[in-house]
Amino acid sequence: MSEQAPPGYAGKILRVNLTTGQSWTEELSHEEWRTYLGGVGLGAKILYDEVPPEVEWDHPDNRLIMATGPLAGLPVWGTGGLTVVTRGPMTGGATSTQANGFFGACLKYSGYDTIVLQGQSEKWVYVYIHDNVVEMRDAAHLLGKDTWETQEALQDELGYNGHRLSVYTSGVAGENLVRFAAIHGDFGHVASKNGCGAVMGVKRVKAVAIVRGSKALHPHDPKGLLQAADVIAHELKTNPSSSVLYNYGTLFGVVNLNKLGALPIRNYTTNLPPKEADMSVWEAQSLREGFDHRGHQCNACGMHHCHQHVIAEGKHKGEIVDEPEYEGWSGAGWTIGSFDPQDTSWMNTQVDRACVDVNEFGWVMGWTMECYEKGYITQEQLGGIDLKWGDVEAANALLQKIVHREGIGDLLAEGVMRASQKLGGEAADCAVYSHKGNSPRGHDHRARWEELLDTCVASAGTLETGPPAEPQELGRPARINPFDAPEVARNVGQLLGRRHFEDSLGACIFTTRTTIQNICLALNAATGWDYTVDEAMRLGRRTAALLRAFNIRCGIGPEVEKPSKRYGSVPTDGPAEGQNAMEHWEEMLDIYYELAGLDRATGKPTAEHLNNLGLENVAKEMWG
Repeated sequence: MSEQAPPGYAGKILRVNLTTGQSWTEELSHEEWRTYLGGVGLGAKILYDEVPPEVEWDHPDNRLIMATGPLAGLPVWGTGGLTVVTRGPMTGGATSTQANGFFGACLKYSGYDTIVLQGQSEKWVYVYIHDNVVEMRDAAHLLGKDTWETQEALQDELGYNGHRLSVYTSGVAGENLVRFAAIHGDFGHVASKNGCGAVMGVKRVKAVAIVRGSKALHPHDPKGLLQAADVIAHELKTNPSSSVLYNYGTLFGVVNLNKLGALPIRNYTTNLPPKEADMSVWEAQSLREGFDHRGHQCNACGMHHCHQHVIAEGKHKGEIVDEPEYEGWSGAGWTIGSFDPQDTSWMNTQVDRACVDVNEFGWVMGWTMECYEKGYITQEQLGGIDLKWGDVEAANALLQKIVHREGIGDLLAEGVMRASQKLGGEAADCAVYSHKGNSPRGHDHRARWEELLDTCVASAGTLETGPPAEPQELGRPARINPFDAPEVARNVGQLLGRRHFEDSLGACIFTTRTTIQNICLALNAATGWDYTVDEAMRLGRRTAALLRAFNIRCGIGPEVEKPSKRYGSVPTDGPAEGQNAMEHWEEMLDIYYELAGLDRATGKPTAEHLNNLGLENVAKEMWG
């Protein structure tokens, strides 16, 4: 551990220059670690400081930051977390996207808290890390392999199996610079947002492979850390708002969101399941018991999700696949009209193996299926594919065209916003997207106005505020009317920062689904600090301001903070029938901008807000 680093940290940032093949480490002061923590907190600072506006997402000088945080590798549940920060191709702006598994723990045990990939390799390589050994190794033999095949090949090549080796790869989609390519690792964990896999592909990095190193972590108060971990675990198991996550992960999402009118069905064309869809098989317990399964939990985690299971019937009977989280059931299922759990589960794993974001896949595929049904896209254009609603074999055939950029796949690889705008006409009106280009999560946000607003104003390439675990702790009610525009905007603006704090810790947001106070107990036991709720939110708000300032500098302003025509449309059936968010859009923006400390005309963080957060240098750059 670095002498300057607080307890619990490895204390080093690993830099890898892909152009020169050199690597070196940097250290931060004790106060800098406390100010930026890790994860997105540190990543946002590096991105703002080192990526000027003329460095586009595909420029060699763009940074691909793979960061963990102070809790990673310690005995708190779900502490193998990875946060990827970069300038991404979907929005052209900042990215913060998370994956779990074992990457963060392996990284810390090799002596590093963060990796910064910069430059561009002349040939395809993978980055190998084992304690003090950092090498760029030839990856020619890995090209064309999907995510699972890449992990298996490197396990065989390096002689490690199980959780002794964490491999995160850009997949075939990253090789071919699919704009919504993801970074996938550890058989089912995905940093999926804003095309981070395409950035990895531009740099010609097929994978980062980290051996579970031999360096010890030394928390400040081991006993206190275990006590804090027990408090959090007890809360997760017993609190009604989190116990269902403890038992089933997000499997309950399909049925619950259907009741709210927030389940996206056939590309937002309806909010009602078809008569042939048996909703009983979509209950969480039925989904779990409908397959032979085994646990595949993340580092130090006791949650009962992240399983693998076996397809029970049909063409793919006997295949081992991921148990989808809710967004897999949505993007690879309901959004494209697949209402069979067996088919959807298989399709979800094909998406993961291809290495694209399952949400954007759903919007691209759902849009294409609707356009095919309505005659806006022909079978000839699809290369002979008969792309009917719910046909996962046809969807997979088109997915392969997308990841290899073959035929119409070359257009669809640009994502639904760009593809629909290029096709134009009536087809353009069917596409679901934010005008920034980022993908909505796998919900029908016309019944969740908080997430509709959050998606469109976010600076992170995805939801930025997100639904908090305990909003009362931050002065907001436990529940609000989802169609009360002022209250919706107050939630999104006032709670901004909580998610960024969580994403700076190296822990899963499901296992930090407790009070900030409880999280701070664990953080302080690990580091010896006296972090408070106020300091945690200050860290989060500072991170949000840096990401917003970065985007403004890249030319991304208020003019694109709105949904597409279909995304912001009025539901015509179901529980949210007739609710029109766009009637209140400007009012919600007014409230959000004020609470987030933003200038309404320009979208910039105000000078006062930046100065209050200790970002005087950013205030000078923004305002002169």
